[in-house]
Amino acid sequence: MKKIIMFFAGLILLALTGVAIYLVGGIYDAGSNQKIYPFFFQPNNLSSQRPGVPQTPEYIGETQFMDLLVRKYISEYFYAAPDTENIARRTKADSALALMSSTAVFDEWYTNEAAIIQQLAENKSMRIAKVIDKIYQPNGSKYWVVNYELTTWEKPNDFSIQPTVTRGTMYMDISYEMGMIDNVNIDVLHNYLEEGGDPAAVFKFRVNQIIQG
Repeated sequence: MKKIIMFFAGLILLALTGVAIYLVGGIYDAGSNQKIYPFFFQPNNLSSQRPGVPQTPEYIGETQFMDLLVRKYISEYFYAAPDTENIARRTKADSALALMSSTAVFDEWYTNEAAIIQQLAENKSMRIAKVIDKIYQPNGSKYWVVNYELTTWEKPNDFSIQPTVTRGTMYMDISYEMGMIDNVNIDVLHNYLEEGGDPAAVFKFRVNQIIQG
């Protein structure tokens, strides 16, 4: 009788061992069979501000595409970061602003606005710029009217101080055609983008003259 009991006890232990091995194997497989499910956080309630499939210039349309480039230009022209290296990069001849501007416009920016941005950077201030109205070109004029707003935080890490908000108007002489620049070898453009160059600078967009309003 004792031998029979020991026999069945052995069978039970063997079965329990098999179950334990099965469970351990299942846990091991679950650990090795990992999957990554990417998610994008929604940065804005507007659909235009959410990540999505890149759109072609033709799909966006010539008017809206130029509007986007003008908004990018205004941001590059005025924004300030609390980092002196940032303004140092932007004053180089291969910066986005330089490539999107005529020599005269860039030199004027370098002499005037860049000096202000340099001072803001040294003071650890921050400034953002945005276009506040629809850009338009009056009949018979070669200038586009661009109204913008600057918001400047003078003191870093002090949220008790309200930012300074100013507004202004630029009258911009702009040359623009749909498409990417074609007077440069495609490999040069490819390397420029691969090395982190600003995509806005590879389109047929050039600011020839600016009159401050």
